[in-house]
Amino acid sequence: MSAEGRYGNPGNVATEVEVVQAIYAAFARRDLGAMTALVCEDVVLHLQGTGRLLGREGPYVGHDGVREYFADVDAVWEHLELHAEDVRAVAGSVVVFGHARGRTGGGEMTRRVVWTWLLRDGRAASVRADDLGPGE
Repeated sequence: MSAEGRYGNPGNVATEVEVVQAIYAAFARRDLGAMTALVCEDVVLHLQGTGRLLGREGPYVGHDGVREYFADVDAVWEHLELHAEDVRAVAGSVVVFGHARGRTGGGEMTRRVVWTWLLRDGRAASVRADDLGPGE
């Protein structure tokens, strides 16, 4: 019997991990509709890397912010991949360790990243990406 079978799924942790994994899959496909379906209408995206390259200050907010982020990714990156490698959850939040790999006019980049997701009612309410330095 699995741990989930013995102890249940307190706080919907397994479901929250699935939501975050679906967000990474939607980003990989550049599927804006799937992405907005997985995040709250007032989501706050603290994704400074892409925004900083465009001189943006502050987070992307709401579904319009998600659209702006996708447009900024298209404007800055010839190619951008997010690799979610180690996903850890407690009720209400999911922490993802991984890396981002991209190519832009300035060359190739690989950065280690930790993303901290907060969830509300089965959808992402916010994310903060913290750059941990070069490497994979």
